[in-house]
Amino acid sequence: MTDHLRDFARELDSQTAQPERLALHIGGLIDPELDVAHYSAALDSLAEEAEDRLLPGLRGGDLVHALLHVLGEQMGFQGNLGHYYDPGNSFLHLVIERRRGLPITLSLLYMAVARRLGIRLDGMGFPAHFMLRYQDEAGTWLLDPFHRSAVQEDEAAGYLSGLFHQHVQLHSAVVGYTVSSRMLVLRLLNNLRNVYLSNHIFHQALAVLDYMVLVEPNEPELWRDKGLLNIQTGQMLAAENDLRRYFTRRDRLHLFWAEPDAFLPGSPGLAWEGNRSPTQEEREVMAALSHIRATIGRIN
Repeated sequence: MTDHLRDFARELDSQTAQPERLALHIGGLIDPELDVAHYSAALDSLAEEAEDRLLPGLRGGDLVHALLHVLGEQMGFQGNLGHYYDPGNSFLHLVIERRRGLPITLSLLYMAVARRLGIRLDGMGFPAHFMLRYQDEAGTWLLDPFHRSAVQEDEAAGYLSGLFHQHVQLHSAVVGYTVSSRMLVLRLLNNLRNVYLSNHIFHQALAVLDYMVLVEPNEPELWRDKGLLNIQTGQMLAAENDLRRYFTRRDRLHLFWAEPDAFLPGSPGLAWEGNRSPTQEEREVMAALSHIRATIGRIN
């Protein structure tokens, strides 16, 4: 059986890491025998097919619209509007097979195919929507593979406002929404985690977090969420260890050892670092730790 989590970690640390290979290893969550090489070859074949369909020498807006037409209309890669919250939309290997996906997975597929054709597309993590950016000497365009649309860069806020039927304000220049491969994969994983959580599939949400902490190991909230999910699945020792990492990454490890009521007004004896009492979030985590330790005590 392939250890996709281990291979994901190796790919993540590679100087030549490609987001589609990272995404394919995430597919190991639902298919431990998934053959990443097979689907990488499938992307090669899709690029060859797209190249045969694209007219040579296209640039600028002509190339952008041609990509949307060839990949979206002729080859059938579309947004899965009818089953938007199907977890399968977040797995690249299933998007390749079904030709249906989310904005982020369709964008990832476009990026992978375009790179094989010598075309650079950058991922753009806009509020509540994922798109692509193409730039050449003729200008800059934003592609939306989910809706098979394209707009010029200065039309981004208006386009997003139209999608959501409410005003969307961008708080930085469009280029500021460009995401790295790591951030693209983290956003993909976060979408998947939220789908599993909304359906109370806690063991799968926990498995997603195993990937997320590899991408952002110093993010305290990921360790907090991992610990709380381990409580839900009955893994108390693992939960305690995760919550220790949460406090360590917040530079508040002393709270890991404290009782939740030690910092209440009038409590004697225990001073806290920097005279800063625990936040509400920290108190909730401390209460979770008390539950863990009480449960472990009953078992032992």
